[in-house]
Amino acid sequence: MSDASPPPVQRRILARELRYLRERASLTGDDIKDRLGWSPSKISRIENARISVSEGDIELLLDLYDATPGRRERLLSLARQTQTPHSWRAYTDGTREFLTFMSVEAIAESIRQWEINVVPGVAQTEAYARHLITSWRAVDPTLTPRQIEERVSIRMKRQKRFFPPESSRIWMILDEAVLLRTVGSPAIMSEQMRKLVDFSELPNVTLQVVPLAQSRSIIGESFTLLNLDEGDPLEQCLVYIDGNVATQFLLDEQQSVYYEKTFEQLAGSALAPAVSREFVANLARS
Repeated sequence: MSDASPPPVQRRILARELRYLRERASLTGDDIKDRLGWSPSKISRIENARISVSEGDIELLLDLYDATPGRRERLLSLARQTQTPHSWRAYTDGTREFLTFMSVEAIAESIRQWEINVVPGVAQTEAYARHLITSWRAVDPTLTPRQIEERVSIRMKRQKRFFPPESSRIWMILDEAVLLRTVGSPAIMSEQMRKLVDFSELPNVTLQVVPLAQSRSIIGESFTLLNLDEGDPLEQCLVYIDGNVATQFLLDEQQSVYYEKTFEQLAGSALAPAVSREFVANLARS
């Protein structure tokens, strides 16, 4: 039965991934009908996120599509996340898209991020994160000290997957303004710069800085590109827009291509990773 409410973002992402795998396997709805006994309309409803799909049905499709073990694990994990994890209770007032972002971030093989406002959460110090989160009380006076500490804890735990044994890949490009904007105090900023330097030295982390003096035509908003299977050159990334007022996932293929190209252009205008690391290190010493 089709749900009356709009499909959750996770279901839309899962639908897109299943459609991609079917097309990559060169299978049609009639092929699925012959092999699984399903009607083509069922496949259409699944791939358009009009109905929920059971974990058992997902496993049948992944078998048929010859999905890699890693991709199978990630998609099944995404399918299981039908409710907000209890550990994220501090974010129950957040948008559905941001909660989904944390779900996808946790299973993505690689992440690319362009940031114009603040240091990305996965590279923040505890003091920097606490000041940012506490500052939200100016617009949300209902935010309690307990919720603040829970959100800080969640942010710190999100960082663990970029260290061994997981060592997920992340490529961050920061506008220089992010590094010059004081958050909290000079002491907090100095500690944050040192952490960025240490983080950038990990073999799975790439950090670049776009100097303010660098001429560029792309300004735009902060965004994150997430790839569930880095080894698949044909896979389209998932695009997450982190706006000042609203956040959203963009799942359209053309939009994915646009943001991929935008990220490439930003990387080309940024300082090289080694130069960027020294740039940040100089800020930490100043």
